[in-house]
Amino acid sequence: MARKQYRLGSILGIPVDLDSSWFIVFGLLTWMLAANYYPAEFIDWPPTLYWIMGAITALSYFGCILLHEMGHSVVALWYRIRVNSITLFMFGGVAQIEGEAPGALAEFLIAIAGPLVNFILAFLCYSWLRILSDNPPLLALLKYLAYINMALGLFNLVPGYPLDGGRVFRALVWAITGNLRRATFMAARVGQGFGYIFMLFGIWKIFSGDLGGGLWMIFLGWFLKNTATTQLRLNHE
Repeated sequence: MARKQYRLGSILGIPVDLDSSWFIVFGLLTWMLAANYYPAEFIDWPPTLYWIMGAITALSYFGCILLHEMGHSVVALWYRIRVNSITLFMFGGVAQIEGEAPGALAEFLIAIAGPLVNFILAFLCYSWLRILSDNPPLLALLKYLAYINMALGLFNLVPGYPLDGGRVFRALVWAITGNLRRATFMAARVGQGFGYIFMLFGIWKIFSGDLGGGLWMIFLGWFLKNTATTQLRLNHE
């Protein structure tokens, strides 16, 4: 059964949707920021302000994810590839790009554009940290966004399909072998492997006392493994 989606609008003619699962992560992230991050940064704030800043920061985080997906989409449009929609959901975001890239170079550039956007955002946030020294709440927001964008960029470069790093890996194998099906098979297999690694790491984190982080890694690994497995099945058809 398909989950309900909400249309937010469109950017460059690309519909932007919000999956119902987004609200779960938005609520959890707001709570984590309001209960942990901002109280550690500002011990004398009233509780209401923690929650307000937590919600603003969570929305800013998803704004960065939207820009990440726009990075993929803009390069795809430059190659005249149709982008049907961008959807924000519990694991981040996805740009529904129609069909395959026309070649290995196009695949590489479309894939790498997302992480590059995150690295640029991290650099900008860090640069503004050194300029805006008289606004502590804004500094705390920029500090978090600088960290999370760097983390998002690095995580997405993990060479396992369907992560961006997996698509970069597929593009490189495609360029070397000239065989897209073989490149897809190899990238999806690596994606399955990283899915299992993430799940095992999540189990270890649970036994180490980090229940929330461990469960999140298990869900992320499960999603990665299942998506890679689906791609393998489609690749054989």
